[in-house]
Amino acid sequence: MQEHLEYKGTRWYKCDLHLHTVASKCFQDETVTAEQWVDRAIEQGLNCVAITDHNTGKSIDAIKEAAKYKNLTVFPGVEITCDSAKVHLLILFDVTKTSSDISDFLVRSDIKRDDFGKQNASTVKSIFEIADLANKDGAIVIPAHIDEYNGLGDISVDNLKKFFSSYNINAVQIVHKDFLNRDLQVANNDELKTKLNDYYANPTPSIDDSTVKKWFTSTKYALEANVALLTFSDNPHGPKNSQHGLWGIGSHYTWIKMDKSPTLEGLRQAFLLPEFRIKNEFESPKLPYNTPNIWIKSISISNTVITSDSTPLKLHFNPQLNAIIGGRGSGKSSVLRFIRGVFNKVFDLDGLNDIIKDHQEFYRVETGRPKKGVLNDDSIIEIEIVRDNSLHKVIASKIKDSSQQEIKIERFDEQTSIWETITDEGYIDFLEFEQYSQKQIYEIAQEPNALRERIDNAIEDVERIKSERDIIKSQFFEKSAGIRTIDQLLAGKGKIETRIKDLDSSIKKLQQSGIAALLTAKEKFAKEEAIINHFKNDIESKETLLSALIREFEISDIEYADFTDVHKNTLQPISKTTIDSLAGIKKELVKQNESLKKLREGFERSVTNSVWKTDYNANTKDFTSKKLELEKDGINDIENFEKLTQEKSDLEKELANINAKALIRIVDLAEKERLREEHLNKCKELTSKRKEFVSGILKDDKVKININPFRNKMDFELRLRRIIQRENFTFQEDIDSLSNLCFLGNVEQKIKAVRDVFLKIKKDEDVSQLVSGHFVNLVKSLNDGQIDEIELLLPEDEIEIQYKPTATAPFKSLSTASAGQKTTAILTFILSYGRVPLILDQPEDDLDNRLVYDLIVDRLKKAKENRQLIVVTHNANIPVNGDAEYIISMDTESKKLKILNEGTVEQAEIKKEICDVMEGSEQAFNMRSKRYKQIG
Repeated sequence: MQEHLEYKGTRWYKCDLHLHTVASKCFQDETVTAEQWVDRAIEQGLNCVAITDHNTGKSIDAIKEAAKYKNLTVFPGVEITCDSAKVHLLILFDVTKTSSDISDFLVRSDIKRDDFGKQNASTVKSIFEIADLANKDGAIVIPAHIDEYNGLGDISVDNLKKFFSSYNINAVQIVHKDFLNRDLQVANNDELKTKLNDYYANPTPSIDDSTVKKWFTSTKYALEANVALLTFSDNPHGPKNSQHGLWGIGSHYTWIKMDKSPTLEGLRQAFLLPEFRIKNEFESPKLPYNTPNIWIKSISISNTVITSDSTPLKLHFNPQLNAIIGGRGSGKSSVLRFIRGVFNKVFDLDGLNDIIKDHQEFYRVETGRPKKGVLNDDSIIEIEIVRDNSLHKVIASKIKDSSQQEIKIERFDEQTSIWETITDEGYIDFLEFEQYSQKQIYEIAQEPNALRERIDNAIEDVERIKSERDIIKSQFFEKSAGIRTIDQLLAGKGKIETRIKDLDSSIKKLQQSGIAALLTAKEKFAKEEAIINHFKNDIESKETLLSALIREFEISDIEYADFTDVHKNTLQPISKTTIDSLAGIKKELVKQNESLKKLREGFERSVTNSVWKTDYNANTKDFTSKKLELEKDGINDIENFEKLTQEKSDLEKELANINAKALIRIVDLAEKERLREEHLNKCKELTSKRKEFVSGILKDDKVKININPFRNKMDFELRLRRIIQRENFTFQEDIDSLSNLCFLGNVEQKIKAVRDVFLKIKKDEDVSQLVSGHFVNLVKSLNDGQIDEIELLLPEDEIEIQYKPTATAPFKSLSTASAGQKTTAILTFILSYGRVPLILDQPEDDLDNRLVYDLIVDRLKKAKENRQLIVVTHNANIPVNGDAEYIISMDTESKKLKILNEGTVEQAEIKKEICDVMEGSEQAFNMRSKRYKQIG
């Protein structure tokens, strides 16, 4: 791990705790040095080893010396052979012990010094006596290879049970994965016997049914005793070689979770919680844990009212479970309040006025009397966060309060080892975490629907579904607006039809009078006259152009002032000839212009004397006469005949368009209904995703979450009030009436009846049996957009939490639960999923120890495998049985915020602090008593 990403507390170590050296007489290559032995262990990626030579500790000092400056922890130990059954026990001692300590133990075990190192040497003492002797020395006893030769196979079942239950046997070494199958059929299992005989290079006598049964039996009772199952190499010299050697070191191993500096107590604690601290090679050939994508590494608090003036208060955190403990008044919750303040994390406190007020009065500059605020003008809060394996710092300074502070974000550049400042706006949002106080959890328990947004945020597809639903909603509104536009056109259809009829009548009268033909001819002559005039005007424009050309058709001679006389005399005759020629052309143009004028005048005379002109004049005379005659009869709009005809044509086109729109309206109405149905389907899809999510994360048999489609009454009322813009709780009886109408039955169907109430009011239909007259007037004032919103109104899903008061009781609604049961259910849900750091402030308040032990501790142990947890607590179940990777004990006696001790549960001072300031249930205490052992 990169040095800047190192963390405090427990972590996983690759361990091989059954290893032999040249001190064992059966080690094949006696020339192997301690340095070579250590180098081989490191080459195999081992972090911890145990020297367990046969009945000797001779090599321990040499191996420890060779490993002294290398990243390898060496546990002194011995493999001792007990009584006539020749059972091998691994006895492990603390890392501080020496070869001399092992020798003393062997002598007290009745192993003769002359037999040290001999595999076939043994003590006459029984396994019980050796275990007692080891326990008195504070050593750990691990029965070696219980499922092969010299294991526990020859021990009677009664003695096996006695050994596991009464002699602090918390771990055993296993060799064969097959025996871990509780349903294994050992009788006449030829395949297994063949496999085992091959493994041991076909021994004599061969492995038979009775041998297989003995080996299976010892494993079976180890499983029943729930001891840690360990896999070690026993380092053979080579494959199928019974001698020991370098080759086999680390060939089999177990992952064990211990503190940063492994100790014998660390091993003991790991063996007590094998489910969470032990992963043998069969379960996990690779490192069983990777740090989460984001975790808080530390917080440093400087120059505040409640911290020391001389040095910053700095708390380090582990990527898994961190417990901040301390007595009442130790200020342990203040650490979390500083984190909330730096990130201004108050958006999740909406509606929790007391919590917001408390936060605002804490995270601010001290104001004097009454004393509020813990900050000074020069306070600095620095939080280290690891995101995507990059270390970040969030530094708050110049703090007035959460909304008035200077935030600087830096990121450590691994290439340059320099902190670079990040200026990207909104980058702090990527450094996300969740934070809950006990009060928050309690408030959520009062209104479980507050969990809906949290559920949605956790589901990958929800944003897509909501976005698609919003698009459908917009399309629905657009379609509604289009239909309303068509409806407005249709509303004017009758008027247009009447006007067309009137126009048709007038046109027919004009046509019947006979003037229509004259008028048509008149309009025809007018068009022809315009064409002729255009032709004449075109000729005139050519005259104008030619006249303008003639005026400009002159050119000056070349200016020869700068030319030499020779050149001038050569060129001047040429240019003069050209100018004279141009003058001739101009004269010709003048003549042509006169010809053009005569041509135009001739055209005009010819037109005036033409038959066309004669007919034109006759039409004008006849039309004028007929017009005077019709005007005497009251027909005065003769001149508008064409306009009337055009208006009728335009109106007929408009009417055709309206009729086409009417057909489109039918299609649009169908499309609108399709969009409504699609909107409903998206809401159902969202419901389905929520159901799928909660069923996937809550597989606990004590807490259950139901997603009840469209059953959230409070959401229905709030959304309806928001639409009608009456969020002040007026019209309550009307809202209640509509709510009853909606929820008495299938909401998906009944919501249509609610919509109909609004639509009927808009149509002036009677709904007095459902709502008041004042409400009717309110609805009539709603605009089209508001009615569209009503048409798509669907209540949100109801989040119903159920719990089991006891293991045999049926599920009950959370609404009937006690405060502790409600909090437990919500906390169970919060701990059931998530990847970002989760900060909890005394979540166990309101809970009895039984609930904490039975539900919360188990959830904590599961949750910490996927996310970081930082928990302020005064309940011993959480740090001890939750197996906290790091524990910080705050000093109750100090007037300032101060760390008293920090470390892991295997450290004596931490165990003592837990005992002194924390309490627990009888069951939890019994478990803790095994782990505490002795204090001091």
